Amino acid sequence: MRQLEIKLSNSAYKIIIEDGLLSHLSFYIKEIYKNKKIYILTDDKVEGLYLNQALDSLRNDFDVDYVVIPNGEESKSISTYASVCEQLIEKGIKRNHLLLALGGGVIGDLCGFVAATLYRGIPYVGIPTSLLSQMDSSIGGKTGIDFAGRKNILGAFKQPSMVLIDPKTLDTLDEREFNNGMGELIKHGAIGNYKLLKMLDNKPKITEDIIYESLTVKKRVVELDEFDLKERMTLNFGHTFGHAIELKYGYKHGEAVAIGMLMAINMGVDLGVTDKSCYNDILKVLKLYNLPIEHYDYKEYLKDILFDKKNIAGTINFIFLTELGKCVIYKLTEEEIKERF
Repeated sequence: MRQLEIKLSNSAYKIIIEDGLLSHLSFYIKEIYKNKKIYILTDDKVEGLYLNQALDSLRNDFDVDYVVIPNGEESKSISTYASVCEQLIEKGIKRNHLLLALGGGVIGDLCGFVAATLYRGIPYVGIPTSLLSQMDSSIGGKTGIDFAGRKNILGAFKQPSMVLIDPKTLDTLDEREFNNGMGELIKHGAIGNYKLLKMLDNKPKITEDIIYESLTVKKRVVELDEFDLKERMTLNFGHTFGHAIELKYGYKHGEAVAIGMLMAINMGVDLGVTDKSCYNDILKVLKLYNLPIEHYDYKEYLKDILFDKKNIAGTINFIFLTELGKCVIYKLTEEEIKERF
């Protein structure tokens, strides 16, 4: 078992990483929740894999109900959000009840947004079951849904009360979904943990220790910058371009981040910020996990990212590597982008 604690200005919460954790959820949830009623939000794929196990591990101590939605990115929508809220209200949820997000990134983002907005805020616990959600969306408090063809453009900051990660859930992921999560894990190594990148050299089994090393990167920047105004922006490495191609070409999120990292490296090299060796080093790791490495010219997508939520008052904060394990925030205005590219 490995454990981290996220310490923020007005809150703190634990991240527990433990093989087999799903079989004793009550042990941890009783640490932070003293009422009896719990509601689980999950999708129809995770339902068949882990819902009964979660229910069995909770029902001796809690009164548990659940809502199931269709799996997939399409469920991160206003209509699904409204449906979930309506079902929870009909089932009797109150402001002091607890929500559990049992599933991947879609469930985590949607459940967190419901928790942030229903009754102006109710507590929730993240139980991410995919590698992508364990690496990325389960911690840090970013929640949201897609709207008007843009990812996560409606959302709120809502910190979980706890995050419970069971690495054994990775055993049921298909290869593509597993590799999808590796996109975010590799990103963490690229921006802030060279040791983690070296741990991946021989394509090892993903263990508690590897998950821990990856999450130390996100822990550090979230604590420095809870509301994504400065240091936390480094987590967007690969995302600025990745988001521009993800919905357009149907890539999974981690796949798009993989391509986005290569695009960002190329731009960083052209600007004289990034060491040229970074491209082949990251390419090698991405190939290990069969992540897409198609070449997209970053210059063709600069116009798209002017409409991304990372555009703050006409300025885009690009994230570039300087060398493996280190990165920098590089600001360019819309005018500078148009003039230079």
